[in-house]
Amino acid sequence: MSLKQHLHDHIFPYVLVLFIIIAAYMSYDRFIVRGDYLVSYEGTCDPLKENCFIGCNDDACTDTYYYRVMEKYAPDLEAECGKDITDCETANRCLPSDTLCTIKYCTQGSDRGECETLSGQSN
Repeated sequence: MSLKQHLHDHIFPYVLVLFIIIAAYMSYDRFIVRGDYLVSYEGTCDPLKENCFIGCNDDACTDTYYYRVMEKYAPDLEAECGKDITDCETANRCLPSDTLCTIKYCTQGSDRGECETLSGQSN
């Protein structure tokens, strides 16, 4: 069997492997090199002013905290806070320079469990 005949008979696996390599390279470039993705995290929330989600610090839920869901474009977040966003105040608000930024508060029908309303009563 000649090389030409072998390639003709097995073209599908070769093309499939080529597409997998191209897709892997494009994903690596987008997510690792350019950081083209959204970061979702819990931001600070004041239950006296906003409808906050309620989180638990332990399994028995005896120690609770209030949060809102923040989503920011990764390159913007890294430019504002560096690699560690835990002590970064600008990570808790949307800035005019942010490319993509959303803040999600607890509303009726939220899929994140219990909510804390403005009056302090659970939904």
